[in-house]
Amino acid sequence: MKQLFCYPLLLVLSLSGQSAPEGRVFAAAVSRLNSTLRALKDAGASRASLRLELVDEMMSLAESDSRPPRPVVARFADELTSALIGRKLSSDQMTTVQQSIIEVLRRSGTTNLGLANRLQETLTALGISSSKTQLVLREFIAVGEAVQGPDDSPLAR
Repeated sequence: MKQLFCYPLLLVLSLSGQSAPEGRVFAAAVSRLNSTLRALKDAGASRASLRLELVDEMMSLAESDSRPPRPVVARFADELTSALIGRKLSSDQMTTVQQSIIEVLRRSGTTNLGLANRLQETLTALGISSSKTQLVLREFIAVGEAVQGPDDSPLAR
């Protein structure tokens, strides 16, 4: 299972063009993100604690020149945590959530809507209600817009 998380990490590192020290810091942040996402499976886990961990990890993954405001990230983390707590995500679903978060924070070249659609498919497959999914996606897109601007903005490219 660890191998499933390593391949996307290597792909992201290779595409990001980071130096070795930056790559190690990034890899550590991705590892912490994975741990937090895995911890969400436990319905008895502290939602507040996991939410704060998720916010901290997302802030550390964002590029310094386009870091979204912490309150924007916190709103997304709150909605995502409440949607996923106690849910048993498959390895593929976990990877999709992880990649969506990383890509929305790193100006991947994919539109905010494109990233949101991929996340929506995963949330729907998990049986999360349409109304809750829309709340998560609204905050997810807000993070993307804080990082790279709206999809129709020339800054988004």
